[in-house]
Amino acid sequence: MNAAAVLALQITAVALVVALLVAVIVAAAWGAKGRAGRDVVDVERALGAATITTYERAAAGLEGKAADVCAICLSEYAGGDELVRVVPACGHFFHAGCGVDAWLRARQTCPLCRGGL
Repeated sequence: MNAAAVLALQITAVALVVALLVAVIVAAAWGAKGRAGRDVVDVERALGAATITTYERAAAGLEGKAADVCAICLSEYAGGDELVRVVPACGHFFHAGCGVDAWLRARQTCPLCRGGL
């Protein structure tokens, strides 16, 4: 192989590596953008009016495995018509006004099981 052929081969190899690197960066940026959009939708869904219900209904959804105290504030549930926020993915629930909304916005996970929204 002469010097011109070796140089052409090296230039081609460098161009391919650069193109591959650009493709990886673009794919990573595109994927992060899509995930961020889904996270916002998940948080808004988890904080929507549909996730506020009574303690009685939320406890019935867990079929006898419901906690007697809120894992956020450690206060007992008053029962009956007390309002709670239910995490849609896992069904865990917390007092509606004790700070679970801030947790869900900041972390996008259930405070009890750490499952996604």
